[in-house]
Amino acid sequence: MRDKRLPPPLPRAQPRIRVLHDDVTMDPYLWLRDRENPEVGAYLEAENSYAEQATAHLTGLKAELIAEIEGRQPDEGASPALQVGPFEYFQRHQKGLSHPAWWRRPVSGGSPELVLDPNTIAGAEVFYSLGVFEPSDDGRYVAFSFDLIGDERYELTVRDMAGGSDVWRDAGRAGRVVWAADNHTLFFTRERIDRRHHDQIVRLDVEVGNSEVVFQEANERLAVLVRRSNSGAWLFLDVVTTSDNSSAVQRGAAEVWCLPADEPEGTWRRIVRRELGHKIYAEHWGDRFLFRVNDAGPDWRLVCAPIDDPSPSCWEQIVPHRAGITLEEVHVLEQHLVVLERDGLRARLVSRNGSGRVEATICHDEPSYTLRVGLSAGGHYSVARHPFRSSKLIYSVSSFVTPDTVLEHDLSDDRSAVLYQASVPSYDPAQYAATVVIAEAEDGVQVPISMVARRDRMTPGPVVLNVYGCYGTSRWPSFFAWPSFMTARLSLLDRGVAFGIVHTRGGGELGRLWHEAATRDRKLVTHTDLIAVAEGLVAQGIATRDGIIIEGASAGGGVVLATAGLRPDLFRCVIAEVPLADILDTELDFTMPYALIETVEYGDPHIAHEYRYLRSYDPYYNLSADRPLPPTYVDAALDDGQVLYYQPARYVAQRRSCAIHRDPELVFRMRKAGGHSGASHGPGVAEEAAFRMAWALDQLRRSSR
Repeated sequence: MRDKRLPPPLPRAQPRIRVLHDDVTMDPYLWLRDRENPEVGAYLEAENSYAEQATAHLTGLKAELIAEIEGRQPDEGASPALQVGPFEYFQRHQKGLSHPAWWRRPVSGGSPELVLDPNTIAGAEVFYSLGVFEPSDDGRYVAFSFDLIGDERYELTVRDMAGGSDVWRDAGRAGRVVWAADNHTLFFTRERIDRRHHDQIVRLDVEVGNSEVVFQEANERLAVLVRRSNSGAWLFLDVVTTSDNSSAVQRGAAEVWCLPADEPEGTWRRIVRRELGHKIYAEHWGDRFLFRVNDAGPDWRLVCAPIDDPSPSCWEQIVPHRAGITLEEVHVLEQHLVVLERDGLRARLVSRNGSGRVEATICHDEPSYTLRVGLSAGGHYSVARHPFRSSKLIYSVSSFVTPDTVLEHDLSDDRSAVLYQASVPSYDPAQYAATVVIAEAEDGVQVPISMVARRDRMTPGPVVLNVYGCYGTSRWPSFFAWPSFMTARLSLLDRGVAFGIVHTRGGGELGRLWHEAATRDRKLVTHTDLIAVAEGLVAQGIATRDGIIIEGASAGGGVVLATAGLRPDLFRCVIAEVPLADILDTELDFTMPYALIETVEYGDPHIAHEYRYLRSYDPYYNLSADRPLPPTYVDAALDDGQVLYYQPARYVAQRRSCAIHRDPELVFRMRKAGGHSGASHGPGVAEEAAFRMAWALDQLRRSSR
């Protein structure tokens, strides 16, 4: 039995009245924003203590789950090396150390050489996240960045491999990094202190140590990216809209500039002007620039133009716009052009030769999966690469049931070979089945759900539904990456729980129109889609009515909190990780991270009718004593740089103040280490997952009594 002597904590109320658009709101917990106030720390400690007490009866189950998760960690195998110039770079994990170290060896043969060992960085034993790992073409220098807090402020360092010394360091908030072809000029993006996205391009001459800002974007709703063409011959500078994450790999730009990679001191040339009004992604192939452009429709087409005159009047079509088939990415080898297309949820790679004729089509025989081209260092801002002067394309596949697999496809004879597949101990893929289920939304639209369960699962049964549904961001099944994280989810599946990723409108899984169908004064469509999916799974005999759990992180956390408020009778419980729980207040305060750019997604509450719409579903301002909510797990992180710690904390405090007996079924944990994505390594990763799963399984057990 739970110890009822310790009631849920409740911080003091300090009411603040706000009147806007003739609407009166009361906010008693604004003072929680003051992290230096000892009362704030005391309240957060009290919530952590209550969470431990409320789940003390789950200690054995948590330990069992942790052992299962740790037992599924992939065997250390020789994953493919990343080749840059005369060296191939690879990671090697030494038993007993927290992080794998980066090594390299000459392609021609020779002894390995240590490049970067994160274990020697003070603080990395607590938290460590790689930003980039980028060697120069000749291997003389290596640029790398890392975050030791969790606030995503990546510090950039350049190491001279000739002597092993660090010759330059930038303590700012660095992002993308590219080397010029001269091997000593580096370009990188950086945020100003008062911004939450990268708006500067900095050029650094490593040999002399001089750095200067060469480009700065003044529009608050735009950001800058810098990259190098697949051929290595050109540098591209993209000016992108910050509110659209429909393609995280190759984001369409409002404006594009270019510079020959061997002329880093030269003048950038603008080849696409923002006045054109389209989104464009540029690449280089031979004597032409390639443009993936949405001028003919939302699903993109591919055109080419002479390098000397890339204006629209010179565009020549290679791949036409096809409604319903999204052209997501463009990749170039010396003799081959490869596009990543998506037809519904299924991705495929289509290769063309110089004349545009299709020579190979590569797809994976599963209904929903992650498909990536090239190899990446794995950092937050790392960009995948593949050999340019080759007919062999490297790509990877991962899904609910397929551990990460790297393949090499020879485009000249249309054959694939497996280079590497992660080996997961005691995992038998034959025991599990992945599928795509369709549910009908309230307006008749078909909403897909990528699902996985054990083949012997009894139906109907409990289901965990993960949702994001914002910013045009796509979420695909993947074995190790979030939100799938199958090394942990398998413990749910083995206990009869199915898992699904709900591809609601507002996300980008089905293209640009799928995103735009749930923005601003249509944002509630994301929530009604999730409700329709839950009801549809019950109607189809997949889920039990008292066995549906909804979970989401960040903006997705806000989605599940708001959706539970709309239909509290429908869900057994709710898991909201680092949730955007106070959408209205966030959009009213442009000093908050990403608030200004998020008005494109949620609407601008400074406008009366958009305020009223946001007010109708905002999780924080729709709490009331006469509307009890499902049991809810909420977490946050003190050093989160995206959803600030007090956003979830205010929601929890307000909910406790509105509920009978302070809502004892509400559990709130505040992480003291790590940031938006949780623990970076070590026991904390398994513990966080096990805590959530144990709590969810307990809720399901109680519902079946």
